[in-house]
Amino acid sequence: MAESMDRLDLYLARIPEEPQFHPVLPAERQALIEATRDPQSRAQRFCAWDTLLKGIRNSFGIDAGEAKLSRNDGGKWVSERCGISISHCKTAVAAAVSRDAVGVDIEPLRQERCREPLLFRIATEEERKLFPALSTEQRIAVLWTRKEAAFKRGDHTLVTPIEADAAAKDIRSIVIRLEECEYAVSAAAKEGSKLRVFEVRGDGIRERTDYELLSAARTQPYYTYILRCSGDRLYTGVTDDPDRRFSEHSGGARGAKFTRAFRPESIAALWETDSRSLAQKLEARIKKLKRGQKDRLIGQNAFDLFGGAVDPNAYRRIR
Repeated sequence: MAESMDRLDLYLARIPEEPQFHPVLPAERQALIEATRDPQSRAQRFCAWDTLLKGIRNSFGIDAGEAKLSRNDGGKWVSERCGISISHCKTAVAAAVSRDAVGVDIEPLRQERCREPLLFRIATEEERKLFPALSTEQRIAVLWTRKEAAFKRGDHTLVTPIEADAAAKDIRSIVIRLEECEYAVSAAAKEGSKLRVFEVRGDGIRERTDYELLSAARTQPYYTYILRCSGDRLYTGVTDDPDRRFSEHSGGARGAKFTRAFRPESIAALWETDSRSLAQKLEARIKKLKRGQKDRLIGQNAFDLFGGAVDPNAYRRIR
């Protein structure tokens, strides 16, 4: 199956309840597997390596001996014939092979530990704006795999997650279902490499095209605003340009019926978010608040008023 063009091949597999262990090469990897006492960790290490070897054979037509696999001084597994990387979570493994250096990571798309505080620990402010269509839980999983993939592709021996660039253009991220579970898988490889995805089941390998390739690009920001109008009245709306919309409300012709009757005096509060639907969600929740609650939201940015129905990390207070 060898090809002349640059490529990035991902091989994914579920970890069976009772793996069929067999000796693997090199001997150093086999010794590591045998020395692993915890049954789950032993299964993960074996399945990840077994999937890698099958991937190397499928992509490059060479076996483990010909791949010349070893562990370098930094503890990273390498091949003299191609770029390799492996990853595992509790229930699945991923292996990546390429002509150049590569890094891969796999995580369940939904997991209990993916809560808002973790997002702030692993991601910069700009990275938290990526993948706006995903929930906070899903975004954490994807960002984490991207950072791990970027780290594994490099030669670093120590790195904290926040130091890796989750927005790097050489990282591809997908969402794919393996049996009953959805996974986020990210791989860092030479930019422009052709991506192919395969699922390994036993000795069988089939190409998968039914995955979702994620885009890290930010969408057009949208804003939810509260206007303070004449007579100390409040008006809430959504826009993609706050200054223009304020002028429209003030001018009357293109403003809302409410602001034609009660002219705007100032923007009392303004939140930026990553999609129209998120802006509209906040708008709808604000309109359900009583006047005293709106005053508290304006003064204290009190998102607790929404009882958890609105994710505060999805909005940035501008004014």
